Formats: sequence, C-alpha cells, structure tokens
Amino acid sequence: MANHARLRELLAKRQPGHALPGDFYTAADIYALDLDVIFGREWIFVGATCELPKRGSFITVSIGRSSILILRDRDSRLRAFYNSCRHRGFKLCEAERGQIPSVVCPYHRWTYRLDGSLVHAKLMPDNFRPEDYALVPVNLRTVAGTIYICLADDPPDFTPYGEAMTEQLAPHGLENAKLAHEDHLIEYGNWKTVVENSRECYHCAGGHSELMVTFLDLYDFANPEQNAMIQGYWDKWEAAGFTTHITEGPHYRATRLPFTKDAQSITMDGKPAVAKPLGLSPPGAYGSLRWVHYPSTFNHCINDYTVLVRMLPIGREETLVTTKWLVNAEAIEGVDYTIDNLTHVWRVTNDQDKALVERNQAGVRSAGYRPGPYSPSAEAGVLKFTDWYCDKIQAYLSQPTHAGGRS
Repeated sequence: MANHARLRELLAKRQPGHALPGDFYTAADIYALDLDVIFGREWIFVGATCELPKRGSFITVSIGRSSILILRDRDSRLRAFYNSCRHRGFKLCEAERGQIPSVVCPYHRWTYRLDGSLVHAKLMPDNFRPEDYALVPVNLRTVAGTIYICLADDPPDFTPYGEAMTEQLAPHGLENAKLAHEDHLIEYGNWKTVVENSRECYHCAGGHSELMVTFLDLYDFANPEQNAMIQGYWDKWEAAGFTTHITEGPHYRATRLPFTKDAQSITMDGKPAVAKPLGLSPPGAYGSLRWVHYPSTFNHCINDYTVLVRMLPIGREETLVTTKWLVNAEAIEGVDYTIDNLTHVWRVTNDQDKALVERNQAGVRSAGYRPGPYSPSAEAGVLKFTDWYCDKIQAYLSQPTHAGGRS
C-alpha cells in the first residue's frame, strides 16, 4: 500500500507550475492509490445514452478492478450494477454490449430482472430470501445524452457539472444520435501521461499534421485577427440563442471554438463527414464544442458528428483509450457517411498520440528524469489537471484516518 509519508514528501517537493515527480507515473503503490482515490471516488465518463437504444440493451466497462454493467430496464430507465453475481461472484456479462431480456449468470443460472432484483436461484434452502441478493447498484447520472458512473457510496455532487453541460450540449442532439463506430487502443503509459498529452496542443504542430488541417494549436485571444475570428463564430451561436461562454469548474472545462480558415469539420479535406447534421448548429458556424471532464474524458461536438474519447487505466503503465463516433440517428452508412472518412483524422491522431505517450512514459521512467516547467500559454490545461490531481491526493492524505504511516 502507498506510503503516506513518501507521498507527502513528493507533493511537497513538486515545484509550482512543474510536472509531477516520476513516481507518480511509475510506482505500483501510487497506481493502486489512484484506483482507489480517483477512479473509485470520482464520476467516470462511460459513453452515450444512444448506445442503449432499447429495453434490455447493455454495455459493460471496467473501472479499475471492477467490471460494471450498465443497462436499460423495462421502464426505459438506465441503471448500473457491479457485473458480479451475488452467488459466488461470477462475471455476469462478458460482452462489451448487447441486448438481454434478463441477466442470467452463466455459472449456476441465478437470474436477475433488469432492475437488478433476483428472480430465480435454484436449489436454495427454504429460508433463502431472494430480496436479500439483488445486484449491487452503482451510482449513475446522465447529462444531455452522456453517461457517468461513480463507484463511491457517497459520490461528489454532480449537479454543477450536470447543469453546465446541459446548457452547453443543448444544441448538439446527442439524445438523437447513434453510435457509428468505436475503436479501442491500448497506450502503454500511465493514465496521467495519457490525460496530460490530451490537455495540450503544444505538440500538435510537430505531431499531428492531419489534425492541424482544421485546428489551431493555440487560440490566442490577444491576437486581434484570431480574436475577431473567435468572436465572429460566437456571434453566430448567440444569434441562434445558444450559449458561447466558457464553462469551467475544478474538474471540467467546456468551450466553443472555430476551425481554421474554411474548414467545416474535422476531416482531411475540412468538409463535413456526414450529410445529415447532428443537432441544431447555426448556418455557417463551423467549429466544435470541446469539453474535458477529469479523470477520464475529452470530447468534441462538431456540426456533423461528435467524437467521445474515454481514457481508463488497465495497468500501472497501460491505459485503454476508447473513441466513439456519434452521428445523426437517421444517417445511413454508405449514403450519408463512410466510416473511413468519418474516423480517419482521429484514428491517425490517436496512433500518433500512442507513440508520443509511450516515449514520454519511457522518459519519465528514467533515473535521469527531472520534472520541468509547463508553458503557461500552451500547457495551462495540463497544469490545471495535475494541480487537480495533487489536490485530490492531498485531500485524501489530510483525512484523519490517513494521517499516519501507510494506508
């Protein structure tokens, strides 16, 4: 278990505005603590409500050591449970997604309704009470077509984030979308290395030539030309009655920004990837709503599609990156869009990020690694994330029950 005295020393010697000490990216005990303090207690992004279109639709996701089953019950309500049978703990659903009339354990055929209640357990004694053995629930919240879960018994308040993103996502119609494609990619780097890489575009000009067809690596509000471009984009959204303000909290940020030049979407030619728009974007307002929620996601709502990226640790130096592309539910593959054109830029960018993360991980593993300073203009997002992370660990160490020794 983590040595609290060592953790306090590492946090104390971290210089303001600098990267984390190497142990935070490599040490097994700190990784175990991250699973408990961060992924066991924070709200974790799962995916989109459109992935569960019918009663009995389900998806599964692993958070740390726990597999979670998310399903739509017979009343069309979304529910989440630990994916573990109440008999002997057998993993109930192995598939990543599917549809079922009830939850049946493959081991001994214990059977659960879609609300989690136990309906059948054969050969049990007369005093056996099925109502005592319902599936263990997991906290679940939705906001404007997206899903979050929290494993903690007393989860953090979701309301501020939920209200902010309800407003920001209102025009994008994610409730009326469908999952067009999904990719999984394992990056051999600590989860914090993966998140940090996603929080800056300092590396974009040299590392993401395809993405830079439509992106600026730095949106400089002090630059009159760029500021005019951004304000002109915002004016179109405000004229349509939608918010353009930057929404920010300790663990999230959402902002609406235009693309470069004449680009209309994130594609290789800058043209829309999907003929049918997703949502109610104003005419000629080409850009994306970009939002991040720590510790597990960053996303882009574009006029013609939305891309959702989920980052979850599966090992001390191993992170599963899942990318989901949502399109208008009525869009037809091969007619209104092709998977290759829809996904190409992000797939190439993900592969490039994988290579960057893995070389970064190799460097922080070195005995010669010394944390360097962040660029205040280009890496402000990285600094915000690492400060948030350190605050969470510090708050945990400050609790009376963790005041001394080892956890």
